[in-house]
Parts: sequence; C-alpha cells; structure tokens
Amino acid sequence: MDWNELRKTMVFPSCLPQRTCRLLALERVLDGSLYDHITNPFFRSSDTDGSYIPINRRRPSVRTNLCSIVVEDSVSLLFSSSHWPLVVVRKPNGITDVEREASFHHLIMDSGLPSIMEQAAVLGSVGSVALLVQAIDKELVIEIKRTCFLNPVFSLSDPRRLVYVREQYLVNADDLEKSHLGSFEPGQYWFTRDFTETETIWYRPVLATSAKLTENELERDEERSIQHHLGMVPVVWIRNLPGTDPYAPDGKSTFSVGIDAMIDADYLLSQTVRGLRYSADPTMVLSGDEYQIPGASASVIMKDAAQAISIPQGSDAKLLEINGTGASASLAMWEALRSLALESMHGNRAHGDRVSAAQSGRAMELMCLGLTWLTDRLRRSYGDHGLLNVLRLVGRISEVVPDLQVAGKSVGVLDASGLSLVWPPWFEPTFADMQTMANAVKAAQESHSVSMETAISMMRPATRVPDVRLEMEKILSGLRCGNLDKKL
Repeated sequence: MDWNELRKTMVFPSCLPQRTCRLLALERVLDGSLYDHITNPFFRSSDTDGSYIPINRRRPSVRTNLCSIVVEDSVSLLFSSSHWPLVVVRKPNGITDVEREASFHHLIMDSGLPSIMEQAAVLGSVGSVALLVQAIDKELVIEIKRTCFLNPVFSLSDPRRLVYVREQYLVNADDLEKSHLGSFEPGQYWFTRDFTETETIWYRPVLATSAKLTENELERDEERSIQHHLGMVPVVWIRNLPGTDPYAPDGKSTFSVGIDAMIDADYLLSQTVRGLRYSADPTMVLSGDEYQIPGASASVIMKDAAQAISIPQGSDAKLLEINGTGASASLAMWEALRSLALESMHGNRAHGDRVSAAQSGRAMELMCLGLTWLTDRLRRSYGDHGLLNVLRLVGRISEVVPDLQVAGKSVGVLDASGLSLVWPPWFEPTFADMQTMANAVKAAQESHSVSMETAISMMRPATRVPDVRLEMEKILSGLRCGNLDKKL
C-alpha cells in the first residue's frame, strides 16, 4: 500500500476542501494515527464470513514512526535549549544596541517563545503553521494555529505579506458553550473569524445545514469584533520549506517524500513479526486414513509438550515449520527501507552505537550532514521569516497598545528595527575544537588579517558572548591591567 492509496481510505467531512484534507492526512502521519481508521488488526486474516482479508486492509502491528523521528530530530537542532539563536539588535551605524537586546531577551523568556516556536516547527512540518499574536486586556498572547482551517490571502506584489486570513471550521454546540459563545441547539456549527490589517472580525456561529457556507449566511458579531489599527495582519504565516509555487499558502512538507517507504517498512516488519510468532507455534498436520475422515476425531488435539499424541500405526504427524532465512531477509530489507526513507527526508542515518569514542563537533556535523542541511533550510523559514516576524509584530503592538504586559511585566515601546539572528554551532564544540578555533583566530589577528572585534565575532557562536563591543572593552581592560602589573 502506498501513501495515495492509504489517504483515499481516510474519511473526512465532505464539506472540507482538498487542501484541508491533505493537511489533516499529513497530521495523522505526524502523530502516528495514519492507520487508526483501518478496523482489521494485522493478525486477522479472515473475515466473519470466512473471506480472506488482504494485507492492505489490515492495520500494521508495528509502527516505525520514521517521519516523526526526522521532524523531532530537525526541530531539536533548530530550537532546542542549546540551539536557540541569539537575537542581535544593531543601531543604524552598525553598533550593537545592548539595551534593546536585553529588552527583547526578557520578552522572549517571559513569553515562553522558545517553547512556542519549537511546537510551531513540529506542527508546521506538514507544510505551514501560523502564529496569532494579539493583546488581550493589554496582555501579550501568542497562539499557535493549525493552517488546515485557515485560508490566507497574500499580496500580489509581495508574496510574503499577508493581507487577509479567514479561520473557519466545524464545531458542535457543546464546544461553543464551553468557549462562552452562547447556548445553541445541538448540532454542527460553522465557526468563522477574519483577520485583516485593521480589525479582527468575529461572526456568529451558523448551523451547518449544507456542505458549504456562503457569505450571505455570515452575520457579524459586533460585540466581539475589534479594531486593532496595526496596519498589518496579526498573524505570522510560516511556510515550512520552499516549494515550487511562491504564492502557495503551504510550503513543502518535511516528511512527505518518505511516507511511502515508511508504510512499506511498517507492513514488512508486521509481516515479519507474524512469521516469527507462527514459528513459535506452527500448524500441526496429521496424515492417516482415520484422520482424513471428517468427524473421526471428536476431541481437539492440543499442541503442547506436556500432551502425548497417539495416532494409528502407519500414520504421521508433522509441524509446518519455517526456517529463519525469511526473517533475515526481511530485516535486511527493513534496513534498506529505513535508509531510503531517511535519505529522502534528509534525516540522520548515523547509528550512535557504532561511535566508539567521543567525536568533535565537526565530526558529528559530517555524520549528520543531511540533517544539518535540512535544519539549515528550516532556520530561514522559522528564524528569519518566523521568529523575527513575531518580534517585529510584537514591536508594532507595543506601539499601538499602551502599557503592553508580558507575564505581568510592562515592556514599554519596543523598536524592532535592526533585528538579526546569530545561530549557535550545530553541535557543542569540545575543548579541542575551542583550542583549534582560538589558535586560528589568534593567528589571523596577529597577522593583521582581522580586527579584534571581528575575532570576537568569529568566536561568538561558541562563546555565546552577548555584546561584542563590551567584551572587547573587557579584553582591553585586562590587557592594560596586565601591562601595569608588569611595570610594577
């Protein structure tokens, strides 16, 4: 069974558009529930009427989850605690603005933005993710939105600029009541909300009487609709990986190219497990005239070492056993499928148990070269077009909303101009790596190839120095103190 065939067996409401169904199907792959709609377990080979159940209509008993493994590995290299980028703020003259950097650092930590971006990168691996940034009662709220129920409209002149986003999905009456939207008769309702450059428009829930909702059925909810006057949509839309169409709302999925190989691996391992279980309890065959007559043996013969079987003279009893060559071939094929799936998704194909000693950061980077290439592309999507855009949007909100609060603290007005990111090395450098890097930087500085400021900047990804100029002043101060001690 391939991915297209499996996706056709998934049942989604007929009112949902094709894009929504595709993203929902990819979400099932990501959370490992892509086989849950198949009712027949893998070890059931016949139906109640005795008809044979094909393997592709059975639910695999083994799930490798290779797709989610690649996503989790790439996100760990993207936004884990040791890989969180350093936000740098520079003035128009190129000098680092230490005060604004500190303000944005406190904003990031107080709002829990690292955890939000990490979860957004996981959800966005299906193709896209959206972050809704708004001020509710002067408190900054950043909410992750699944894009399967969002319909964005981008500017024709700038495909990166949002001009309109509609949120629309089906909910039941109980969910509406729990969300304090009022009491409704039991049934399914359309929930609709629009985000524009000037306001957030809420609509009253509409009873889902037809497969599609028309504009004439929408009634604006004036009580909940607000005007934010931001001059921009309060949604940061992040495309996962660059695709072939720059105007498409979704980018390329991280794991879609490896789904077919993962499905084959799941069914192959399930069949291998089934064969091994059969080998532990093979079928018994009794040959003889007495046993060939239907109903000749009234009792059920037990296949157990503690039970002796008595058969007539001249008869024969056998166990239909299989050898282990099939299992060995299946495991070899599984290794090939695993390697193919990880290679197509640019996952990590290195085995940790084969590393006999501690490796340098550069050696680890070469071992995981495909994974670092994948994460490097994700850094542009979730860093330059994701994290920085969120900070710029927060800066704009702080200009419009007086006394903006983050975790109960006032942030004031944040100037988000001159923002950039400095990413840490892929793997933590060892002491040998640090010494090699320091010797190279020292040689470059002594040969007057680089300045002291550039040398500190070269060491910054490893040392995580917050301010280059302040660090340079500390070094010069230390050198002056050292020369003074020598004179004394």
